[in-house]
Amino acid sequence: MSFAGNLEDLAIVDVIQLLHSTRKSGTLCVVGDKGRSQIVFDQGYIVSANHYDDSIRIGRILVEMEVITDEILQQALAEQQSLGEQHKPLIGLLLEKGLIEKENAYKGLECLIEMTIVEMVSWQQGTFTLDVDLTAINDEYRYIPEKLQQEINFDTQMVLMDALRIYDEKRAAGIDPASATGGMDDLQQAESEQNEPPATEDGGDLNLSADLLGLDAIDQIDVQIPETFTSLEAFDPSEIHRQKVRELLPDFSSVQREELVEYLSAKSNIVENQENVDSAQNQTIILYSSDELIQHGLMSTCKHAGIMAFTAATEQDLEQRISQSLERSLLPILVFDCPLESGAGFGKEDLTVIRQRISLRYPQLQIVQLASPVDYFYSLQALTTGASAVLPRSLAENRRDSFIVDFIQFMESFPPFIRRLCHQATPETSPEAKFLCDLRQMQSASEISLFLLEQISIYFERCLVLIVHQDEFIAEKSLGIEADKSAGPSDPLRFKVPREAGSLLAKTVDSGLLYYDAVDDKIIREAIFGEISAPDKSRILLLPLVAGGKTLALIYADFGQSPVKSFDPEYLQSLAWLAGLALEQVIRLRQKTS
Repeated sequence: MSFAGNLEDLAIVDVIQLLHSTRKSGTLCVVGDKGRSQIVFDQGYIVSANHYDDSIRIGRILVEMEVITDEILQQALAEQQSLGEQHKPLIGLLLEKGLIEKENAYKGLECLIEMTIVEMVSWQQGTFTLDVDLTAINDEYRYIPEKLQQEINFDTQMVLMDALRIYDEKRAAGIDPASATGGMDDLQQAESEQNEPPATEDGGDLNLSADLLGLDAIDQIDVQIPETFTSLEAFDPSEIHRQKVRELLPDFSSVQREELVEYLSAKSNIVENQENVDSAQNQTIILYSSDELIQHGLMSTCKHAGIMAFTAATEQDLEQRISQSLERSLLPILVFDCPLESGAGFGKEDLTVIRQRISLRYPQLQIVQLASPVDYFYSLQALTTGASAVLPRSLAENRRDSFIVDFIQFMESFPPFIRRLCHQATPETSPEAKFLCDLRQMQSASEISLFLLEQISIYFERCLVLIVHQDEFIAEKSLGIEADKSAGPSDPLRFKVPREAGSLLAKTVDSGLLYYDAVDDKIIREAIFGEISAPDKSRILLLPLVAGGKTLALIYADFGQSPVKSFDPEYLQSLAWLAGLALEQVIRLRQKTS
């Protein structure tokens, strides 16, 4: 069975999320003014993509990611050409020769998918077709699972979230989301100087961009994209929900099932789409459940409410979803489904053990436990074993006659509950969690470095950001140096400090670790104290801001003319680590949009 529709009636974001939530397999082909792109799904997961621009190929992406050199790419392409029709996919050739790591190959393919989706999201007019009988996977993607016995299933929600962030960042900056222009601030420029050759006279660099990828059609592998599908039925989200409900509730009457279908179909009709996209970046849940009905229902309801929802059916999946969210500077709320009488990983004891383990490992996360309204003992136990809150939901085996009504009521109540939880400020919320929540709102390196500077100024009277360059440090914004710190940050100071090998500054940059002690360093004494004067006390703080394994900035701080205050060095180190994580994400997204 196949479906077709117009982008004017249903945005491509909604189509992708609907296919993911209903675990559909097939090929989604989108046709716009620029051409035709396609995404292949397998059980709701993205397994392949083809960009409309044939010059955007995996080989050039890997070069721009600095995974391989251009020389290696040219050699591999020459070998491909010599083999004629018997040539291996480029990914396969590079893997077999040991010229690329499997993880880097995966990241390159994921990048191609993101670029394809970013382009699709920018199309306001056009048509889409879904052929559920066709899964024509690009050979580059097919090679890894077939040759290395590993499935490539790109998490649709995570990939879509990254693509939407790139799209929104371009739109907020006044850039055409389909274009590839953009800029970098001081910290990102410093990162570029450490990793890239000097820029050309016309300002060109090697940041990953669709424009750069389109300069030369280097990878000559042909990608066959199917012709437009014919004899397609009109795209009807209700029918997809109807099939899913029929599959999951076979023993319920058609009247009961249709009541639920009508509710879910209404949630597929996104009226305020852009508001949902924007707010989804601020509210995120991860549902740990093996119940496909609750997974499908919550994903549909949360999407309509502007809440990003991920699902996990194993403890390993749960850990992966948490890690992926934190890497993207998201602070998700974990939702554990009702315990099952049978089923590995979902019994009462299993959930208690997993919940306790997660709460100890990620104390900054809030955990919600779903429970049957009649099982009050388990609800009380959950609150003492890691759960922040318990939310009742009905089970079919307990209230079969009213289950559909109960289920719909639960779906309606869930988004407002999550919103309140997201914005709730409780004494138990750790400073690191609040810091991370604030970082999620920031979209530039300068914002992140200034925010870290303000946090450090709580303990120190004078603070200064030093941008790390190859041969020197450049003084940027400061607090408490040109005026009292209550006056706010100063304009960039712009004085320069030599980066000499063996100096305390250079050693701190190389180690990436906090330094706090008395100091009598020549460079600091002459180049820094010569500009801002020496403090009364000789103790200073040097806190590296590290992103992508490289120190991009140093925060210098001292007590000025004030008494020494106590603080926890490990706490400041953890704040710098969180800031670096957010900065790394900003740089990565900027490079994709530039």
